[in-house]
Amino acid sequence: MRAHEDYIRLFGNRPPRFEPGSRFEYSNYGFVILGVVIDKVSGQDYYDYVRDHVYIPAGMTSTALPKPGNQPVPDLALGYTKRGGQTWHTDRTAPSFRGTAAGGGYTTAGDLLRFANALQRNKLLDARDAELLTTGHVATPIGARYGYGFEVFALNGLQCFGHGGLGPGLDDDLKVCPRTGYVVVVLANMDPPAGQRISNFIANRLPEPLRNSSLPLH
Repeated sequence: MRAHEDYIRLFGNRPPRFEPGSRFEYSNYGFVILGVVIDKVSGQDYYDYVRDHVYIPAGMTSTALPKPGNQPVPDLALGYTKRGGQTWHTDRTAPSFRGTAAGGGYTTAGDLLRFANALQRNKLLDARDAELLTTGHVATPIGARYGYGFEVFALNGLQCFGHGGLGPGLDDDLKVCPRTGYVVVVLANMDPPAGQRISNFIANRLPEPLRNSSLPLH
């Protein structure tokens, strides 16, 4: 599994499950299809496009979707998982597949902060498209709303957006609250909900901003 087309060949043609925008259902395969759309519309390889239009403009120097068989990434954290058992263990073998538009890359907390700040400062999209991206369009089962790749939710009465990522041996979370300037980033190399638990602990203890004040991005 080294390209988005490999997943499409594996899963085959699938009709829409419901009218777009009528309800919420998370789909990793949907993001894979979006990766192919970027390939076709831009005329550029997805991985190169994201590097040139997201990582570089945002200043993300420690983020990538590495190819299988490449040299090991220096200082890459190992994920520790129990996988239903009682003993922690980690998989030290190199991955046999490449990350996709649905995930599978590596990054740092600092790079995710740079991404959040670049998005808010319109370095990645203009103001109109950034607002469209981070506006909730359909309700989710947990009481939030989903935008275009971001979950939109209320945090202590303020509207925020972000997203998490999880799997065996990893649990990550990003929360961005534009009106306060707060950005919470947690990357954990343990099974869920290790990262989400820390993220919520921090977010619930952030100082409330003064009314009518403008705060710098953190």
